[in-house]
Amino acid sequence: MTVWYVDIMWASMLFGITLFTACFTVVNRAMRGMRLMGLLTTYGIGAWMLVVLPWKVAVVTWCVFAALGGVAVMCYELWARRHYAGTGRANRPLVLLQGLILWPSMLPEALEDIVVEIGLLPPSPT
Repeated sequence: MTVWYVDIMWASMLFGITLFTACFTVVNRAMRGMRLMGLLTTYGIGAWMLVVLPWKVAVVTWCVFAALGGVAVMCYELWARRHYAGTGRANRPLVLLQGLILWPSMLPEALEDIVVEIGLLPPSPT
């Protein structure tokens, strides 16, 4: 089923894999290496969408997740700029054009940073 050029079935698969990757990144740091499997699966789903779906539907479905991931990353960065003002922290760019391709890796990292800042997890040693 497609709604506004977004295929619901493929979007739910992307959401599930993103949730899987975020859980391995944030919740269980001992299995942090499994993140690579989630990222490769996300890119595999994206490539398979281009084969199976009409190109507009595949691109719009992918871009919806890229935009939502970009909003999450930008919100964290805006908060971090305000929170760490005057501490010497280098500001990261707010808008990344490569985010259309790199969102599967950017979103779990932003979620991890948010959970660490809230205080639910200690900072990672790396």
